[in-house]
Amino acid sequence: MKLVLQISSICLVITLASSASVSPHVDPELTPAPTPYPTHPMDDPEWAPPEGPRQELDKQYWIRTGQRLLDEQLSKNQLNLNVAKNVVIFIGDGMSIATQTATRMYMGGEELALSFEQFPYVGLAKTYCINYQVSDSSCTAAAILTGVKNNYGTIAVSGHVPLMNCERSLVEDNRLTSMLRYAQLDGRSTGIVTTTRITHATPAVAYAVAGARYWEDDGDTPEGCTDIAAQLVHGEIGQNLTVALGGGSRHFYPAGANTVHGSAGRRQDGRFLVDEWLINVEANGESGLFVHDRLSLSQVKVSKVDRLFGLFSANHMSYRLENAVQEPTLEEMTAKALEIVSKNDRGYVLIVEGGRIDHAHHDNLARLALGETVELHRAVQHVATATDDRDDTLILVTADHSHTLTMGGYPVRGNNILATGDFSRLDRMPFFTLSYANGMSYFEHFSPTGGRHNPQWMDSQRPDFVFPGTVPYEDETHGGDDVGVFARGPHAHLFSGLYEQHLIGHVLLYAACLGPPEGTNAGPVSEACKRRLTGGSGGGRVNPVVVVVLVTIAVVLLGRQ
Repeated sequence: MKLVLQISSICLVITLASSASVSPHVDPELTPAPTPYPTHPMDDPEWAPPEGPRQELDKQYWIRTGQRLLDEQLSKNQLNLNVAKNVVIFIGDGMSIATQTATRMYMGGEELALSFEQFPYVGLAKTYCINYQVSDSSCTAAAILTGVKNNYGTIAVSGHVPLMNCERSLVEDNRLTSMLRYAQLDGRSTGIVTTTRITHATPAVAYAVAGARYWEDDGDTPEGCTDIAAQLVHGEIGQNLTVALGGGSRHFYPAGANTVHGSAGRRQDGRFLVDEWLINVEANGESGLFVHDRLSLSQVKVSKVDRLFGLFSANHMSYRLENAVQEPTLEEMTAKALEIVSKNDRGYVLIVEGGRIDHAHHDNLARLALGETVELHRAVQHVATATDDRDDTLILVTADHSHTLTMGGYPVRGNNILATGDFSRLDRMPFFTLSYANGMSYFEHFSPTGGRHNPQWMDSQRPDFVFPGTVPYEDETHGGDDVGVFARGPHAHLFSGLYEQHLIGHVLLYAACLGPPEGTNAGPVSEACKRRLTGGSGGGRVNPVVVVVLVTIAVVLLGRQ
């Protein structure tokens, strides 16, 4: 037995030596070793450890910055207990913690912070659906926007509705109420901005109810149920939206007719829903405008527009790194939406989704995902600056779910996040700092006969470069880890800690003094909300029927005087 082991060991050494002799040359900057084959830099007898930034070598640097950070933490004890007259909800679709970290480095350094990472209050939310350990965007959006968790793939219906079940989705008790509905009942403006199709899962939850996220137009929707696009135009919430901006014009035009973007529509009922939207707005005596590209959006005169509808692509909007100059940026759409909803003295609720972070991850396109995270960072920065009076505006930034992107190895400080950052002694090749647990990119990085392809010969700086996925899978999956929640403004401190994702919806309603009328599943009411309800500067959890009755009584009494 001992002889067999010795022979096996000799064979292994010969095999390794043979494979090493044919290994391609590796950049000496990555492996400055005098050996005839690639090896780890630390194996070089003359290797010296890397040195960090000069100013950080002195302990006084860390003492000074530590004291400054402590002062900032102490200042957070001044709680804002006002009513959030205005609420802006940012959702980075698929924006995992790893995505945020990598984006900071993509922007220029480990020490940087995204705009929302500087908000005073941070928490973590659990993202599972009722029936899935790893969630999708529809069940997580339901948790955030309705305060109720539900089943994977369903739009604003309770857990009693299985995916693709039309009949149960029509049962009134199974239908969920979005925060936007309560805001509209209170007289506030409401808006939705997204870089995805506006009928896609996350935005759909804000205004529609459906047994499946796939029912974006009538061609895919069972008879008896209303498709999501039609609900945007004629639904209880959709028809009252102040602003709706995104992609997906194909779901608003009939098959056989071209959309404003040149491609064919998908509707089977022959309806032109954009025209119907314009007719509805005019019938309500309002000034409505439809825009379809960056130029027309930029030319919108806010003072002359009551309602704005914008569709900027037939499908999802382009990645910004694709340089689609005819499409507005997320920041531009958000800025215009904010201008319009801000005209309402009663207040507003605005939902903004950076939706293509998710799509880039699904295709293992890490650079595009980081680029889209930068776009979300810019949109948040704009709103944070435009609403610098923090007394009455709550800004919440979160992700709906995670992805399988990971950062690994031991890259030196300042290493390009898109490059290789470490070296494997086992297969004697460098490897990327960023990789995925699964995805189609597996076939780009692994040989059919086993082993990795050498990253040395790959141009990982290209936007279309796919980063390695370690398990072959037709579409890189979501991740099940917790996501960050960042908040600033009234009651933002309530978003601290680790909690179930649906708590977000309940805190938003509490902070904004919105929700069901008293006695109908109404939750706690803040002192500021009570003052508002009893003659303060606005409304809140008020039943519209009660308001009408009170106004009628007042008119009758005045008429008798």
